[in-house]
Amino acid sequence: MTAPRWYWAFVLANAAMGAASPLLPLYAYFLGATAGGVGTLTAVGSVMSVVGSLMWGRVLDSTPRRRLFVSLGFLGVALAYLVLPLITSLPQLFLVNGWAAFSWMAGASVSFLLVLSRFSRDQWEKEIARFNVYCGVGWTLGLVVGAGWTSLVVRWLGEGWALQSLGLIVAALSLSAIVVALREIREPQAGSQAASLRDVVVSMGNFLYERFRTGPIHLYEAIRPSQLVRFMQGRTAFGPDLVLVYYSALLAFIGFAMVFAPFPVFVRQALGWPSALVFALSVAHHGVSVVAFGWARRAVARWGHRPAAALALLGRAGIFVGFALATPVTARWILPVLWGVAGATWAFFQLSVTAIVSRLSPHGLHGQALGTYNAVAGLGHVLGALAGGFVADFIGFRAAFLFGAMLMVVTLPILLVEGRPVK
Repeated sequence: MTAPRWYWAFVLANAAMGAASPLLPLYAYFLGATAGGVGTLTAVGSVMSVVGSLMWGRVLDSTPRRRLFVSLGFLGVALAYLVLPLITSLPQLFLVNGWAAFSWMAGASVSFLLVLSRFSRDQWEKEIARFNVYCGVGWTLGLVVGAGWTSLVVRWLGEGWALQSLGLIVAALSLSAIVVALREIREPQAGSQAASLRDVVVSMGNFLYERFRTGPIHLYEAIRPSQLVRFMQGRTAFGPDLVLVYYSALLAFIGFAMVFAPFPVFVRQALGWPSALVFALSVAHHGVSVVAFGWARRAVARWGHRPAAALALLGRAGIFVGFALATPVTARWILPVLWGVAGATWAFFQLSVTAIVSRLSPHGLHGQALGTYNAVAGLGHVLGALAGGFVADFIGFRAAFLFGAMLMVVTLPILLVEGRPVK
């Protein structure tokens, strides 16, 4: 079956976001940010993604205007990066990052709704998987464009112009995605019932995609003080087994962010590598992760969900220690390999844990369970980005990496506690 042509709008949009993903941390470093500043920048983007998920999710369930939201989301991203050459201070960059993350969620939130509205229920999972492949290819191509562009332009015009002009390329890709979206996306016919955002979360199952964090739609329930205390005690409809999985996910995502948020500054400051190599490392990470989801599915089928997730955590602990031990001499050989392996461990962890959450969630609460998992992941990313950045500033990059490795080890026994088997 031929994929719908509107998929190409999201290929272009993901290419834009792929090129943009290392761009803002590198530009922050160019403006004089420390690792703590870059961690704060990352945390701001994560917070605004959650806010965008909450807002756009509510609005989308009340209107069928899908093409409008896609166009507005992509336009917001384009405007954010069009002004990048005018940004001369970190507070301004924080505003750009927050606005871009908030705008992106408008288009990202509606993407799966479009898929569900075009295909029958028995085709949903297969089509969501194919849509994710298109988006993953677009993201990887964007990283390749970023690596190639910065490596060429730096030689001619310097790093500042290389990063600023890449922002214009991101804006151009976003604008071209709008053109394709307006031409190819058709609004639902009058009288047809569109799938709700909650249907999306339930139906995504194991195909949750890291950049489309539509899950935190139930965050407003979890953050009430009474609900939060009950949740921490395991006294919820989810039960103590699933709450333990959330605890392990929170610790794991804090550890991930403690390492990856300050890493671009480590590469530029401690190793003296050019910005293009930061993009190249991201290409290795993301490219391997796309392929590794197939390996992860086979590993889960053969060993089980928790052993596959434990393997990912052990692998990441070793990778983070490898980051800490890297020197300017050894890094050129070690880091590309470690980043590629890190991409594989992400596939194993994400697939295994989302499957565990899906299978342990009570009947009728799959959407809330998966939404809470994404909210926990987002919270861990915010806390880890802040902690990793400031630990790197005040103690050192290697301390941040080793703290991340330690959290992987601490997470293991919590994740492996199995009161109720995963079936």
